[in-house]
Amino acid sequence: MRVFSDSNGTEWTVYEVKRRGGQAERWSYLPAEFGDGWLCFESDFSKRRLTPIPDNWRELGDKQLASLLPQAAVVNRTRPNADDRSATD
Repeated sequence: MRVFSDSNGTEWTVYEVKRRGGQAERWSYLPAEFGDGWLCFESDFSKRRLTPIPDNWRELGDKQLASLLPQAAVVNRTRPNADDRSATD
């Protein structure tokens, strides 16, 4: 897992998501290209998936990681962010 900031100052957490045995049904809703896993980018404002996973993503600098963001598919958030949770508490 890595944390970096893009050129706008947005902080992103990036990590690799790989399927483990028995998860095929759980991911059946995803397009086929995500079958081997993806690189997940998450911020307070957005979540994105990049596939295929670059082999050297852990060694990339912050600017290089940020340059991958436009290539990553934006996904809808399925869980509330911290502001949403505190508003319902």
